[in-house]
Amino acid sequence: MEVIDYKGYRFLKVCESPNIVISLNSTEQFCNLSEEGKQDLLNQAFGVSAFNEFIQVHGTSIFNLDLNTSEYDGYIERKQNVANAIRTADCIPLILWNEKNKLIIGLHCGWRGIASGIIEKALQNDELDITHAYIGPHISKDHFEVKRDFIESFQEYGLNIERYITVRDDKMYMDLRSLCEAKLHEKHVKIINKESHCSYTEYDQFFSWRRDKNQSLRNLTIAWF
Repeated sequence: MEVIDYKGYRFLKVCESPNIVISLNSTEQFCNLSEEGKQDLLNQAFGVSAFNEFIQVHGTSIFNLDLNTSEYDGYIERKQNVANAIRTADCIPLILWNEKNKLIIGLHCGWRGIASGIIEKALQNDELDITHAYIGPHISKDHFEVKRDFIESFQEYGLNIERYITVRDDKMYMDLRSLCEAKLHEKHVKIINKESHCSYTEYDQFFSWRRDKNQSLRNLTIAWF
């Protein structure tokens, strides 16, 4: 991994094929730029030709797959040198790909999206032949405190998540990454990173809604071939 500083904007580069960079807490905040400003800076810093970001609503709609909506919590990209971003502040940014076919899928995986089946939806087409995944920065299992109604919400979707719950000092904590891993392993997708950065504890690098509440900005996980 490499930290890239460009004109006061910092990015963490975690993969080269595909290119995956994550905007970091910086002197200049990348997430505050307009979409046009983001595209211009990414073009200058990394040579991308186009950039997209989306209105995310913790749903399951996927750009370039679903029609008749303006809100997307994921994308499928087949064009090279076109960068897309997933915005998070504790949820998992999940990047999936097939290097041979130069195809990338990006997903905004909060608990609602995972419970609603966004991962299964993205992987249901075997023709996409997704082989690898990167699980980006999110709130870790030591800090994602949940209540009983949270577990019951998953049960409404037919999911038992008790195995992903740890009880400590009479409080319950959820391991969101392990749930995500289980769904990827079912499809035999290889995860390239054994651990993920914690958005909650690494305050000098990442933004966290749980930590900063309404003052929180957003981390952008940007990917392209």
